[in-house]
Amino acid sequence: MIFKMTSHWLAKRYLRYGPLFFVACVAVAAWQCFVVSLDTQLGGVGRLFHEWHIVAICIANALLLLSPYWLLRRRWHWLVWIPLTLLLLWCLVQMCYCRAYDDLMPWRSMALTDNVNSTLAASTIALLRWQDLLLVIPYFLLIVLCLVGRREHSDESRFKPFALTLLACLCFGVAGYTGSGVDFKKRFLHNFSNKGYFAQNGLIPYGIFNLHDLFKGHVVSTGERAMVKSFLAEQCPQYSDNPYAAGERPNLVLIIVESLHSWPIGMEIDGREVTPVLNRLVAQEGTIFAPHVLFQTSHGHSSDAHFIYNTGLLPLRDAAVAVTHGDGPFPSLANALKGYDCREVICTPGMNWNQTVTARTYGFDMLYTRSELEASGFLQRHNGVDDAALTDFATQLLPGMRQPFFLEMVTMTMHTPYPADKVRPTWIIASDTLNAEARGYLNCVNLTDSCIGAFIESLQKLGMADNTVVAIVSDHTQIYLSRVYGKPDSEFTPHDWGIPLIVWGAGTSMRYEPVIGQVDVFPTLLDVMGANAYPWKGLGHSILRYPVTSAIQPANMSVLGDSCALTPHQYKVWEISPLLIYDRQRAPYGVDFPD
Repeated sequence: MIFKMTSHWLAKRYLRYGPLFFVACVAVAAWQCFVVSLDTQLGGVGRLFHEWHIVAICIANALLLLSPYWLLRRRWHWLVWIPLTLLLLWCLVQMCYCRAYDDLMPWRSMALTDNVNSTLAASTIALLRWQDLLLVIPYFLLIVLCLVGRREHSDESRFKPFALTLLACLCFGVAGYTGSGVDFKKRFLHNFSNKGYFAQNGLIPYGIFNLHDLFKGHVVSTGERAMVKSFLAEQCPQYSDNPYAAGERPNLVLIIVESLHSWPIGMEIDGREVTPVLNRLVAQEGTIFAPHVLFQTSHGHSSDAHFIYNTGLLPLRDAAVAVTHGDGPFPSLANALKGYDCREVICTPGMNWNQTVTARTYGFDMLYTRSELEASGFLQRHNGVDDAALTDFATQLLPGMRQPFFLEMVTMTMHTPYPADKVRPTWIIASDTLNAEARGYLNCVNLTDSCIGAFIESLQKLGMADNTVVAIVSDHTQIYLSRVYGKPDSEFTPHDWGIPLIVWGAGTSMRYEPVIGQVDVFPTLLDVMGANAYPWKGLGHSILRYPVTSAIQPANMSVLGDSCALTPHQYKVWEISPLLIYDRQRAPYGVDFPD
C-alpha cells in the first residue's frame, strides 16, 4: 500500500509532460554527451557549430537510451530521472578524469575502489572547471520545468511513440554515421582511444565496446607467441657486457618522484633556486641527465610508471595493468640485481594501485607503506608532510640493510592539488611570479627537492654514497610550462612537457638532450648497474649504447622527437608488450619471468 501510494505521488509530482517532457529529456542527455565530446576530443566549445554529425550521433544515442520511457506505464515515467542522473554523474567524472589522464575512464577502472581516498577527492575537485556548468545547468532547468509545468496526460498507447522514437533514432544515427566520412567498420571495431571512440560512435556503442573489452579473455595465440618470440630474438638488444657499469655491484636507490617536470630544474624565482639539490646533482661529474623523457603512462597513470621502470615493459592502453595483471609474472629490475636486498617504501596505503601485490611481483623483499610511516611516528614528526616522512623513514632503514641493496622510494607531496597547508610555505608562495597553480606546484617541488637532499646527505654521512647510484625519475607530467605562460598547445616543446631522468653516481657524465621514452630507463639502469647478465633488456634502449631520439605517446600513438632508425621498433613494441603481459606461461620466450 505504501509503495503504491508513493509511486502515485511521484507520478503526480514529476510527470508534467508526455511527449514534450520526453523531448526535453532527450535534449539534455544528448547535450551532455556532446559537451563531453567537445571537452575531451573535439577541441572545446569553440567547435560547437562545426560538428553536426557528432550532434546527430548524440541525439540518436539519447533517443535509444531513453526509448524505454514509452514502454512504462504513466505513473512510472518518473524513473527516467535515474538514467538522466547517472549520465550527469558519469559525464562529470569523465570530464575530470580526462583532464588528468587524457582519455575517458574505461569501465574496468570504475572498480578501483581501493584508490578512493581524500587525495583523490581533493584532486577531483581541483579538476572541476566553470565549463562543467554546461553539463549541470540543463539538468536543473529540466527539474524546474518539471516542477512548475502544467501536467498533461501522455497517450496510453505506448507502442506508437516507442516506434516513432526508434525511427527518429535511426534517422539521426544514419545522418551522423554517414556524415563523418570515417570507415564504418574501422570506427566500430578499433578503439584507438576511449575519448575518440565515444565521440565517433556515441554512448551506447562505447558502452557495448567497453563491456566486450571488460569480459573478453586475452588469450595469446600460437601465431602471436611465435611473432613475439621472433621479435625478441631478432630486434631486441642481445648483449651481456658491462662497459658502462658504475662499479662492482653498487647499491641502487630509485626515487620515483610524483609529477616532476624538467623545467623547474635550474629555474629561479626572485633570484633563488627552486631545486638547488637537483641543480647540484645534474652539474656534478658522473651524472647522467636526460631532461626530455616522454611519459608513456596510460590508464594506470602513476602505477604505469612504476610498472615501466621496474619491468622494462610498456603498460596496457585500455586498463591499469597493475590492477588487472598485477600478479605477473614479469621480469624486473629487482630480479636483474640478483642477491640484492630489495625494499620499497611508499607514502600511500598498500591497497592503492594494488601495490601490495605488485611489490612482490616486481621482486621486492619488503614493502613499507603509509601504515609503517604512521606507526613509526614519522608522519607526525613531519606534520603530515609525506615526502619528508618518506625520506626520513628510508634513511633509518639504511644502516640495517644488507649491501648491496636496491631501495625504491615513491614520493607523494607533489600530487595535485596544492593547498596552502599541505607543505610549509616558502618565498615561492609569496611571489607574484607566474600563476597561483604554478606557485603551489613549485613550492611542493622545492620541498621534495630538499627532502631528496637530506636523504643524499645521510647516504654520505653513512659512508654509502661512493658505492651507491641514485636514480631520480618522474611518473608523469602535471603542469606544462607553456600553459604557465599562456602559450597555445601548438607551441609545445620537449622543454615544456619533458620529465627528467637523473642518475647520480653513474660514473659517466652525460647530458642527453634528445627525446627518449620512459621505457628506455630500464635498460639504461641495467647498463649503469652492470646487470647485463640478466637476459631481459626491456623493450626500450639504453641511451648509453643507442642514439635514441624519439618516443611514442600512447594516447594517440604519435611519435615525439625526431624520428630515427629506432622509430619502427618503438611502434612495434606497443603491439608486443600487451602480448607479453597477457601470456602467463613461465619463461615463454627464453626470458626469466619468475613466479
